Amino acid sequence: MKEVDLASYYNEMDDAYIRKTECDLHNAYYERPAIKALISEINGKKVLEAGCGGGVLTEWLVDEGAKVTAFDISKKMISYAKKRLGDKAIIHVADLSKPLAFVEDNTIDMIVASLVLHYISNWLPVFEEFKRVIKEDGSIVFSTHHPHADWKWHDRPNYFKKELYEESWNIEGKSYPVKYYHRTLANMFAIFRKYGFYVDVLLEPLPVKEGKEVDPKSYEYLLANPQFLFIRLKKIIEK
Repeated sequence: MKEVDLASYYNEMDDAYIRKTECDLHNAYYERPAIKALISEINGKKVLEAGCGGGVLTEWLVDEGAKVTAFDISKKMISYAKKRLGDKAIIHVADLSKPLAFVEDNTIDMIVASLVLHYISNWLPVFEEFKRVIKEDGSIVFSTHHPHADWKWHDRPNYFKKELYEESWNIEGKSYPVKYYHRTLANMFAIFRKYGFYVDVLLEPLPVKEGKEVDPKSYEYLLANPQFLFIRLKKIIEK
């Protein structure tokens, strides 16, 4: 399967997407609190953020004292991130599915990838690069679509089939088509193991209670139905 044209999605959504992610339930009261909960002790650490978007999480990482290198495939998203961060972080336009030539071997303490991996068809080169750049005691923190939730939501006949799902996002009254890949949890874990990582923490969180005032309907849905999966990986230390 070829990769989805992720840059075009976010270039088209432009600043409407930035405004959405700043304050909507799924991002501000569900995804970001959960991924932050998996990130600890980053003051003075080198963090690589994959798929930084407009830099909302990037700014938090910097404020926590991390030395951040961030990248995104969308030039428009990167322009917003640079306006937000200035010279507080190193920010690149780059494709997660390609080699990360701007990152040296064994230099990164933590990789953070917020809601980006489900857009990637082939995770093998991604995790090969992650293994290359991360230190022996480093970790990977990421969020992605929950595979069972996607399968249930799209009502597909075969959970075990890796395939491209498509949905429509309504942002400020305009509809945007978005495609991403469904893969099983077992497939994810097999890739982690192949590249020498183990699951340190797995979260299936609930939205924070403040989100109920923002979007009561979605809040109640998320109290009973998972949507995203949150994982922290550590390197397997060979004896």
